[in-house]
Amino acid sequence: MNIQTACPVPCETQLNRPNCPQCGSLLLIAERSAFNPDGHIRHSWLCDACGEEFTTSIRVLPRQA
Repeated sequence: MNIQTACPVPCETQLNRPNCPQCGSLLLIAERSAFNPDGHIRHSWLCDACGEEFTTSIRVLPRQA
């Protein structure tokens, strides 16, 4: 199997990976991730292309019973 058959649509749209806000490069792996008790996961990113550092945050929804 290759990446084209594994991802019928462009993988970057499917995986929700961010682009660097400075140079636009696609980032694949966060440098750090931390769960906050308020229900958010914060990801810290470092762009290999230009050195820009930034964070993203996603909300974790409560589990449905």
